[in-house]
Amino acid sequence: MNYSADIQKLPRNFLPADFGIKDWDSLAPYFTDLEKRDINSVEALEQWLKDASELEAVISEDACWRQIKMTCDTESKELEEAFTFFMMQIQPQIQPWSDRLNKKLLANPFLKELDQEKYYTYLRNVKKNIDLFREENIPLQAELNVLQQQFGVISGKMTVEVGGQEYTLQQAVKFLEDEDRSVREEVYHKINKRRLEDKDELNKLFTSLIQKRHQVALNAGYENYRDYRFKELGRFDYKKEDCFRFHEAVKLHVMPLVNQLYEAKQKKLGLDTLKPWDTEAEPAGIQPLRPFKTSDELTEKSIACFEKMRPFFGDCIRRMKAMGHLDLESRKGKAPGGYNCPLAESGAPFIFMNAAGTLDDVTTMVHEGGHAIHSFLSHELELTGFKDYPTEIAEVASMAMELFSMNHWEVFFEREEELKRAKEQQLERVIIIFPWIATIDKFQHWIYENP
Repeated sequence: MNYSADIQKLPRNFLPADFGIKDWDSLAPYFTDLEKRDINSVEALEQWLKDASELEAVISEDACWRQIKMTCDTESKELEEAFTFFMMQIQPQIQPWSDRLNKKLLANPFLKELDQEKYYTYLRNVKKNIDLFREENIPLQAELNVLQQQFGVISGKMTVEVGGQEYTLQQAVKFLEDEDRSVREEVYHKINKRRLEDKDELNKLFTSLIQKRHQVALNAGYENYRDYRFKELGRFDYKKEDCFRFHEAVKLHVMPLVNQLYEAKQKKLGLDTLKPWDTEAEPAGIQPLRPFKTSDELTEKSIACFEKMRPFFGDCIRRMKAMGHLDLESRKGKAPGGYNCPLAESGAPFIFMNAAGTLDDVTTMVHEGGHAIHSFLSHELELTGFKDYPTEIAEVASMAMELFSMNHWEVFFEREEELKRAKEQQLERVIIIFPWIATIDKFQHWIYENP
């Protein structure tokens, strides 16, 4: 099958082409139309679903752009206020209407005439959303949507000075690869000391999030937020006990491998004791891997790498670049981390990350690129709800792309020795990341069981 990255914005048939969300009053008539519409055939039901999907796509894309713009510039009060306005004034109005439309759908007598295989997972999600909806959770969820962005606002201000120059924490991480151990140790402590300067504000934020999430779960009839969140995320295929078995398996079978890797690193560096600031270093005389210098170079090399796998893959990233859907470099005032944000109406997603010129940045780019291609491939699906795949499936696309792309990393590393080092480091990372994942997951289970 031939795929094209010439992605087109979904045509509007229910809403005006120039419609933009300004406030709830501008949206309300479309919800009223959907609720009051008479659905007297299976064809009418499918048209109703398409119109509801179009409205959902418009709302989703508007909310996504507000979040993207805010994370790209956490210092802009105007962008923060636009995001907060949507979450506090518009989203709370949408939720009860969405619940009413969900119930209208399930009560329709023509539902049984739909293709049950085609609509199975979609309808399962609709039923789940009805089960979870509680009127009293609307203001709590609005507050949570705003609070959850505050970590990025706080972290976006964090910088450290190294060698008389200011760096974001993401940029400073590259000094942990320096061959001078004293530089690595100094920067390691500077990064952590800077984080600790905001510990009170971060602790207050964390406590507030835990308390509000716990109350949301209680309101919905769950003992704790973990159990509520499992249902909300659509985890129909595994239980908490499977997570516990995963934690134990990592401890028994992966940790011995990680210990071997760290012992080999200690021996390679000639150290008596391996410290946290040593794990990314190479022996003296071996320069750190620097696969690119600028975000533009990262973009072009990523396109070349993806094109070698399949021309369509490269075209996807090229299309995103042309649309201005890439923000890759780290800078002060930008939220930390990285993500691929699907845009339900435009189709071409947005990649956000904090590149500083390291191998980890290449891994992040191909990872988010995997998500992006997934977004391109799912754009033509008939309903917005059909594109609502769970996290576990989304990560198949991204984690697989990390490994698939390795065969073409020569675009980042021209020297054979550096290419080999990069592949070795990536494969070691695949092993080392498991205890990190298991530790965070186990902590989440514990904190939500003991709020």
